[in-house]
Amino acid sequence: MNISRHGIPNISKCTHFLLDKNGKMMYIDKSCENIFNVRSSECMDMIDFSTLQWVYSKDRDRVKENFQSAINEDISSKIKYNLTGQEGITFSHTLFPIHDDGGKLVSIHGFFEKHQPDNFLDPEKSNAFEILELFNQISSIISKKNPFEKTLLELLDKVLEITGMESGGIYILNRETGNYMLTVHSNVSEDFLKKHSEITWEWKSLRPVMDEGKVVEIPDVLAPVPYTDSERKKLAINEEIHSSAGIPLINENSINGILIISYPGIHELTETEKRLFSIIGRQLGNSIKQANIIEQLHKSQEMYHDLFDNAADIIYTHDMECNLLSINKTGLDILHLDKKDILRSNMRDFLTAESLEIAQYIMDLITQGEEIRFPVILEVIKTNGTRLFIEFNIRPILKDDKPVAVHGIGRDIDRRLKAEQNILIFNKALNLTSDGIDVSDADHNITFINEAGAKMFGYKRMELIGQHASIFYAEEDTSNFTENVVPAMKKYGYWNGLILGRKKDGTVFPVEVTLTSMMDEKGEPLVNLVIFRERNKRSSEIYQ
Repeated sequence: MNISRHGIPNISKCTHFLLDKNGKMMYIDKSCENIFNVRSSECMDMIDFSTLQWVYSKDRDRVKENFQSAINEDISSKIKYNLTGQEGITFSHTLFPIHDDGGKLVSIHGFFEKHQPDNFLDPEKSNAFEILELFNQISSIISKKNPFEKTLLELLDKVLEITGMESGGIYILNRETGNYMLTVHSNVSEDFLKKHSEITWEWKSLRPVMDEGKVVEIPDVLAPVPYTDSERKKLAINEEIHSSAGIPLINENSINGILIISYPGIHELTETEKRLFSIIGRQLGNSIKQANIIEQLHKSQEMYHDLFDNAADIIYTHDMECNLLSINKTGLDILHLDKKDILRSNMRDFLTAESLEIAQYIMDLITQGEEIRFPVILEVIKTNGTRLFIEFNIRPILKDDKPVAVHGIGRDIDRRLKAEQNILIFNKALNLTSDGIDVSDADHNITFINEAGAKMFGYKRMELIGQHASIFYAEEDTSNFTENVVPAMKKYGYWNGLILGRKKDGTVFPVEVTLTSMMDEKGEPLVNLVIFRERNKRSSEIYQ
């Protein structure tokens, strides 16, 4: 918005205020006490453009219409009215809507004026133009989303340019130490940087800034530092006298930083100038907070992208139809894909027929709202035709408590599953045998079982995938496991004998079991292979 087209009254004769887009008071300067005859804190509570209870009832519709025009039509015009309980004395305000580069309403700035009856005060142009223009340019600087320190430096340069100050620096609060650290600065001497890189509580002249959020004058920048050499101080004053000011940078009533500005000569700040600098400090405080949030967000995004691209595992997302949405470099390399292939690829295209059946079952569970608590091992076909086994850990991405996509992490476990690979490749042949065969991982979670094995225990195959292998064993046979099976598996990685099995319906029956563990180079189990053979009643009697 080009605010220069508006006639803005002299700020020294007005009360400056800031509103949010809903009409809630964000800030009002202390001069409101002279206009409204109440304390400034009470003004904050009393003045609300969303209710207009403070406006004389007959004038509220006009004031409301004026406020809506400022928001919706970017029109700023003065309107006069009476206050509740103060009929006969005319008030007026002028609103200036401020937008960012995208045209979005950021805040509303305005001025209150108090008039004597039948007496109009003509608006006078003043530095309020530059102040409001500064607010616009501050919003523009923040919208660039540059690195934090670069944003701070641009903000500092802009403030110095608009206010005509010679030099300055922005100190940001270190919440761990409670001191303020010089983060960006204009051209200053090395001596200044050495002695004034940090503001501590020893800076007595800045106590009102840190304690009360007041704008203060600093007679000489060297004076507040106790260890400053007195002769050096006299020399600096004799060479060139400067006046300085400390301005609190406030966000949500919390002081997050201090702006120090310097200008040549001796100058005593007027109350109007202090109010102006206070307004600038509050605007800067809000902007610095926003810039810091943007910086932290960028760092988080960069860290995520770094982890995403350099992870040893495959990281991917796909929609509920299994169309790929994203995949990291590891996934592209393993599947032999190019980036351009991502959005036209479907996860189903990379699975064998047997693994596709398992993947479809998992997707059905996700669609029904089930949580997948176990890893899923699937055989994947690369674009060059070679195959490998990948262990997938997946979770749904929810919107309004409904799954809309899937996020997954895949780990190449082909080497440790070479033995199991043969079982999966010849899955159909295994399903023809009358013996039950199941494969479980090192933690005994079932990753494969043939039809005969599932039928023997009264289950469907997919009901057993992910279940612990103990689901097959009757509690009555616990001593057999602890005394015979477990010691043999630890010592030899092999055991054969009779156990009591338990079917899905609770029926207990005798089963001959052959257990074999396949070990890695360190002797740790990778895969457990189990063959079940149901025995007759006579075998059960002998076993018992």
